[in-house]
Amino acid sequence: MRRSIAILIALLALGGGCRKRELTQNLNVENKVEVRPVTLFFEGPEMLLVRETRSVALPENPGGALSIVARELLKGSANAGVPHIFPRDTVVRATFLLPDGTAFVDLGGPTLTQGWATGSHEELMAVYSVVQTVTTDFPEAKRVRILVNGEPAETLAGHVNLQHALTPLPVFVAK
Repeated sequence: MRRSIAILIALLALGGGCRKRELTQNLNVENKVEVRPVTLFFEGPEMLLVRETRSVALPENPGGALSIVARELLKGSANAGVPHIFPRDTVVRATFLLPDGTAFVDLGGPTLTQGWATGSHEELMAVYSVVQTVTTDFPEAKRVRILVNGEPAETLAGHVNLQHALTPLPVFVAK
């Protein structure tokens, strides 16, 4: 009897594993997930933002893809010589894309919550790395509002005003 129960449990576990894999593949097809190139912006040697292209699996829906792209940005550059643009403990809590073209990127993490002690240039590059990345990869996003822990933030580190949505500024991007 015990052996029959053990075999039955093993068969159910195997069948459940197959179903899960099938379900995941169906969700990827249903959500139209495919690997696409995205452009991320990091600070380069000239103290301006430089483009880095990366291939990422993204759903067709821009609202769903936005959080994936923002998380990819926070991973940092593939080039080990490029410093992280945000504190390493920064996380993307949520993202939203409104029909009026406003994208919201909600950031969190201990450093941003407790107060990021960084200079004005570093904060400027961090903020505009988000703005440039979002508006480049999502043409429907015309402006970006950065939140911290779900709340409107005055600033990330005391230098850049985040009380309004920001538009891309090509002057911060290397040619």
